[in-house]
Amino acid sequence: MKRKIVSFLASALVIGALFAPQLANAKTTVIIASSVDTSEQNYINVTYKKFVELAQQYSDNAFDFQLFPSMQLGDEIATVRAAQLGTLQIAILATNNFAPFAPSTGWVNMPYLFNTLEDFRKMLDVMWDQHNEWAIKEGGCRVLSIIDVGYRQLTTGKNHPVRSLNDAKGIKIRTPQNPLMVSTFQALGLEPTAIAFSETFNALQQGVVDGQEGCFNNVITLKFYEAQKYATMINYAVHSANYIVNEKWLQSLPEKERNALIRAGKEAMEYERTKVAGILETDDKLMVEHGMELLGVVTDIDEWIRLGRTAWPKCYEVIGGGDAAKGEAVMKIVKEKGQGIVNF
Repeated sequence: MKRKIVSFLASALVIGALFAPQLANAKTTVIIASSVDTSEQNYINVTYKKFVELAQQYSDNAFDFQLFPSMQLGDEIATVRAAQLGTLQIAILATNNFAPFAPSTGWVNMPYLFNTLEDFRKMLDVMWDQHNEWAIKEGGCRVLSIIDVGYRQLTTGKNHPVRSLNDAKGIKIRTPQNPLMVSTFQALGLEPTAIAFSETFNALQQGVVDGQEGCFNNVITLKFYEAQKYATMINYAVHSANYIVNEKWLQSLPEKERNALIRAGKEAMEYERTKVAGILETDDKLMVEHGMELLGVVTDIDEWIRLGRTAWPKCYEVIGGGDAAKGEAVMKIVKEKGQGIVNF
């Protein structure tokens, strides 16, 4: 009997020795869905490379990051749902497409709230903990990064140059499927057509819409220039994207890995900010090279601002998840924290 026990223990040690390296080298799988392709010019990918680099550095290479770009795992709305369910760990998508799942976070998309990108970034830093409290409570996901790439602007087809608000009247303009943005364009007296991000290129190419609002970076990296001739600056909201992570999954990780992702997200966001000016400059150059004409800022920008801000009461309702009073309370917090930063 004693000999059998010794033999059993010896076998167990051998088996343990064989499998120990595999167990020691096991990595935490992180499935990531991105709404864009892997273009090095796209601001999302600039951030992604830095995020992965830092997360591996701070975790001692603990992760197996698996990126699925170009909406391979579904459009932006679908990937938020997947992140909430935990069928993927991280989703990268436009801020405005996460907001319907966590309405209070929609404050970042308020029209004509920020004078400059620097003000937007200062406000994010001031609001970071509060913003994530809303994101987790309402949407089940933590925001690791909110990255920007200039303002949301306007591009139009060859028959519709826009230099003023009157020029934009009667033009069918694609907006995201976000009622806050639709309300803004309605307040401007324009004709918004809400279309999913995944369908935007085809809608432009087939003439379903005459133009679209969004960042100029998408015009280049998603080749919107093939169906658009003019680029007009209306500066109505900052174009930003979120890196969101399933909060329950995040909290299930060992402390070192959890902290590595949180730290990497914040630092990658700060890194991306240093690259935006160069990205925007290159975007302008490439739009011209692809035959587009840059029309600059609309001549009557003050009127755009005045009318755009008349959408705020409707925006409160959106941010409040259908409750205008709740949305106004959210914006009261923003106002109190953003004294001297935001426009109220």
